Amino acid sequence: MKVTRDVITDLLPAYITNEASSDTRALVDEFLRQDPEFAGMVQEKKSEELLGMLPATPLGKDHERETLMRTRNLLRWRSHWFALALLFTVFPLSCSFNSHGLTWIMLRDAPQFAGTCWVIAVVCWLQLLKTKRKLRSSGI
Repeated sequence: MKVTRDVITDLLPAYITNEASSDTRALVDEFLRQDPEFAGMVQEKKSEELLGMLPATPLGKDHERETLMRTRNLLRWRSHWFALALLFTVFPLSCSFNSHGLTWIMLRDAPQFAGTCWVIAVVCWLQLLKTKRKLRSSGI
């Protein structure tokens, strides 16, 4: 079986990250000795991978503290957005029981105000989703 560039290209991720077995590393090394042009491209790729793993700028000494404070702030806002969204969703549904049965107070007496509450609720739910997405991207 002839080893082609396509086969070596498939093996490169494991080779570059040093996760390949010794036999695979030997196969790739032998191929790269036989094809210096491809070896140059692999060396460039390896340099790019190593540079991509290093931070672009050094982190400040308070970076961890600032990250923790931002995360706490997001968690706090997540709770606030949830409480507000729930309040403005349920508030227009306030009702009373009397001899005639169930009466929807706000929907009957102030439907515009109920609609405004639900618009605010939608905004709060969207903000909650946005905050959750930020927390999900950080792994929380």
